Amino acid sequence: MSGSSLKIRLIMPRETHLLRQQVLRPLQSVEEMDWPGDQAAGSFHVGVDHGPVLVGVGTFIAEMHAALNGAKQYRLRGMAVHPEHRSRGIGGMILGFGIAQLRNGSADLVWCNARGTALPFYEKAGFSTVGLPFTIEGIGIHHLMYKRI
Repeated sequence: MSGSSLKIRLIMPRETHLLRQQVLRPLQSVEEMDWPGDQAAGSFHVGVDHGPVLVGVGTFIAEMHAALNGAKQYRLRGMAVHPEHRSRGIGGMILGFGIAQLRNGSADLVWCNARGTALPFYEKAGFSTVGLPFTIEGIGIHHLMYKRI
């Protein structure tokens, strides 16, 4: 797959639902992928298309985390890349595009609850881990991670 065939864009919340369900929450229904904060003021959703197919999504929500210091924090949630398109830079595209948007909006920190398998991705992107791992019921072990922007 060539990079020129990838297009990044802002998407509507409902466009995230299928990839969220397939990649992150396969035991839940697509209807359950409408999450708190998706429609909130300041939230935005990023998608990457490969041709006509949406292959990556990420959601950025204005949400403070009490364990982190930052005046204008955003949470990255629902980052999902279709398994057939992983390790091709799509997650990095979503993260870079989202962080650029946050900088333009004067945000100072982005944070996420990262799955253990995603730790290397976020560490490579400059995120740091805070505290001990924790379990999200029915999903698995996660780590609180953040990056100053």
